[in-house]
Amino acid sequence: MKSLQVKQLVKIFDKKEIVRGISFDVENGHLLTLLGPSGCGKTTTLRIIAGIEIPDCGEIYIDEKLASRDKKICISQKERNIGMVFQDLALWPHMTVYENIEFGLKTNGIRRDERRKKIEEVLQSINMQKYARAYPQTLSGGQKQLVAIARSIITRPRLLLMDEPLSNIDVKLRQDIRREIKRIQQETNITTLYVTHDQEDAFFLSDRIAVMNEGKVEQIGSPEEIYFSPESLFVAQFVGESNCIEVNIAGINRIVTPWGELSHPTDNHTKGTAKIFFRPHQVKIDQSGCCKGKLVKRDFMGEWYRYHVSSSGVEIVLYDENSYNVGKHVKFSIKEMKLVSF
Repeated sequence: MKSLQVKQLVKIFDKKEIVRGISFDVENGHLLTLLGPSGCGKTTTLRIIAGIEIPDCGEIYIDEKLASRDKKICISQKERNIGMVFQDLALWPHMTVYENIEFGLKTNGIRRDERRKKIEEVLQSINMQKYARAYPQTLSGGQKQLVAIARSIITRPRLLLMDEPLSNIDVKLRQDIRREIKRIQQETNITTLYVTHDQEDAFFLSDRIAVMNEGKVEQIGSPEEIYFSPESLFVAQFVGESNCIEVNIAGINRIVTPWGELSHPTDNHTKGTAKIFFRPHQVKIDQSGCCKGKLVKRDFMGEWYRYHVSSSGVEIVLYDENSYNVGKHVKFSIKEMKLVSF
């Protein structure tokens, strides 16, 4: 069953299309991430689904019920039963942790004894029982994040929407909260739409990723499909680091690269231009390699080095655990690559 379906969604601000006919769906219990740079339309899409913004065109189905069609709202924002975690968290500073979490339950008319039981359960699930009477301003950034998540899921929403929830958290804490989000989402089995520009968040959390660019969805797939099999130049360059080198097709399964003619599947194409695509970790400095180059830049990344290699008129990026001096001439081999036509 599909918990969320978005069909040909369009949103126009000041005569400019911010969301340009996008479509995607989310299976029940899954987490889909809208991944893209700032200004690509991902947060606007989230707000339309929540009922905060009204679309200009397109349809939205929640639990296979029509929520909106073009500018007509079929299910109100309140009736959509959606939980939201905002970028700024939006915790009420004059309310305790307990009261912040309780707010949605009170609004829904849940009895006090039932509210207490639900709040105790959710506080235990996020390991925040002892902070029930604390105020948000006394909590750490990570604790505030957990409270915001608890408040959004306690009403058992049909759909959970998360808008860049980790953008204001430092790297180490971000890793911890990311693990908590994944645990909570999997334990509650709440269908989730997650918005971020951070690729690590997307890879770690997602069942599927929709990569957005300039208001359009460039590609939808599993994290592995997005990383290893990009369907556009934008996805290849935006998601992780990549090498895209132009080549000529010299016949069936023959390509001419900067390093000479190679045997490689060409999908029955016999001529024309294409690109070979490979990730930096798929290149190895190897004294038996058939490619030669000069190291022109070295970046220390902790457990490994990033090298820029000038070779046969092109520059590629590769990763290696060993330290080499800039200016050194090396041989390298490309262990795996794909021929792409974007």
